[in-house]
Amino acid sequence: MERTNLKASIVIAIIGIILISVIYFRPVSINREYSGYMYNENIELGKTVEINLDGVLRKNLSLNYEFTGSIKVDGIKKQVILKRIWAKNNVFKTLEYSAFIETKNIKTGQYEIDGTVNTSKNFNEILIKLDEVDSKYNSKFNICGPSSTREEAKGIITKMEKNN
Repeated sequence: MERTNLKASIVIAIIGIILISVIYFRPVSINREYSGYMYNENIELGKTVEINLDGVLRKNLSLNYEFTGSIKVDGIKKQVILKRIWAKNNVFKTLEYSAFIETKNIKTGQYEIDGTVNTSKNFNEILIKLDEVDSKYNSKFNICGPSSTREEAKGIITKMEKNN
C-alpha cells in the first residue's frame, strides 16, 4: 500500500512541476503604447511623441529573461532584443531591461549601434536614444515615456539611473 502511495506522490509531483514550468516559461506578449516626450538637453527643443513597444518576453531557466520585438517612435521602427538587468548582488531582483539598437551595415557586414533602449522592469516606463531621430532633427534627443513635459521625462531618466 505504501508503495502505491509513493508512486502516486511522485506522479503528482512530476505533473505539478510540468504544469508550473509550462505556466512560468510560456512567452508573454507585451504591447505597450506610451505618450512620450522627446527633448534635447542643451536647447529648449521638445516634442510629444507616441512610442510603441511590441513583442514577446521569454523567461528561461537561467533567469536571463529576454524581450524580442520592436519599438516605433516618430515614424521610425527598429527591432530590439532587450536583456534583463539584475540588481547588484541579487539575481532574483530585476532592475530594468536594456539593449543597444543595432543594424547590419550592408557594405561591411558588421553590426553598428544606432541607439539604446531601457525599460523599467514592468515595461511601464521607457527611455530611448536613437541616432536616426538625432539625424532627423540635427541634435541629440532623449525620448521618454510616459511623459508629456521635459520635467516628467527627466524624472524618468533620474529614476532609471537611480536603479543602476
